[in-house]
Amino acid sequence: MSAPEPIHRHEFLSSLSQFIEASKTDTSSVGLILVDIVNLPQINNLHGYAQGDKTLQFCFDQLLSISRINDTVYRIGNHQFVFILPAIKTPSFVALAMNKVVKVLQADVAGNVKTAELDIKIGVALNKSAALSTEKTLLAAETSLKNAKASKGHFTIGKTTSKPKQTDAYEHIFREKLKANDFELYYQPKVNMLTGTIERAEALLRWQIPDKGFISPEVAVDIAAKIGESFALTKWVIHTAVRQMKQWEKEGYLISVAVNVQADLVQSPELFNLVQDSLAIWGVDKNRLTVEITESAVIDDKEAGFDNLSKLKAYGVQLSIDDFGTGYSSLSYFKHIPANELKIDQSFVRYMLENRQDQQIVKIIIEIAKLFELKLVAEGIEDQETYDYLKQLGCDYGQGYHMAKPMPADDFIPFLKRHEK
Repeated sequence: MSAPEPIHRHEFLSSLSQFIEASKTDTSSVGLILVDIVNLPQINNLHGYAQGDKTLQFCFDQLLSISRINDTVYRIGNHQFVFILPAIKTPSFVALAMNKVVKVLQADVAGNVKTAELDIKIGVALNKSAALSTEKTLLAAETSLKNAKASKGHFTIGKTTSKPKQTDAYEHIFREKLKANDFELYYQPKVNMLTGTIERAEALLRWQIPDKGFISPEVAVDIAAKIGESFALTKWVIHTAVRQMKQWEKEGYLISVAVNVQADLVQSPELFNLVQDSLAIWGVDKNRLTVEITESAVIDDKEAGFDNLSKLKAYGVQLSIDDFGTGYSSLSYFKHIPANELKIDQSFVRYMLENRQDQQIVKIIIEIAKLFELKLVAEGIEDQETYDYLKQLGCDYGQGYHMAKPMPADDFIPFLKRHEK
């Protein structure tokens, strides 16, 4: 059996760009169908990788068979394909094409590959009159796919038009803030529980609107995903944090900083380039930057997530699994987990002295971390008793309001000097 079709992401982006450029002259639309074989990892585990490869190749061949134009079908991820629909005059054609894709993949793949029924999810974007760039067209399809995964159906449609939309007021403000680089990062210290010193901090996004105060970071992240600006927001956060690390270094403080990366970017091949470029531009040591990702982000697409994160780890960046214990933890994935650190979610830490179940969960997580030689951070520490108990259990770092609240960058070094006295 021949190997499955290789991943051709750059070729796909080039082809999509050409079709979008061509649509400017005849005011046509370009559609994009993003197909994800969600349960391919399970097929690999149950039936072997040879069967998984056969499934991938058959899916590619089927998509190719219903395409009438060259350079429109590509494999762009471990188990993702795209189908470009150029020169669309009637939007309803997208729905017809989408239904045809579902039909050939469900019926023919299940019948010919002889595996368990495939779990197929589809995201769709319709770019009218070249209203969006190549990258934002793909982001619209990826957002659509994310919504499809959260629903019970096979697909959802993300439409983009040249007409301005009546967006939420926050969305408009967010766009302006992002364009002006007008967000702020606060930094919350992480205390080394063995020495009592502060060596690390977590960078936390802060967005303030006049007369409304601070807007929740979760709201900002959701808006960024909704309008296709997740990568731009993450780029701003990483560059800002690394630049601040360099500034503190000039002042004589080698503070390591952790940045949060959104779940939908964990699988993005651009994440590695972003991190690499930022560290090179500001001249900061790789091992002083920690990328924090949620446990569910890794488990959601273990193969693609592991590949991307393993590349970052091999480069020298530290990796931390955030909110550990709140996802779908399985000891099996720890054998190859590309991480240096686990963070115990604050929901277990906050009441662990009063709730025996939380206390036992924390103990188990600490044992897991020790077993796999991972550093451990406990977040949400709000009193001395909890701090002392976690220290007794062998937790490496502590983070919480008991030690310090998140603070502006200008306040961090003065706080550090007071703490050292």
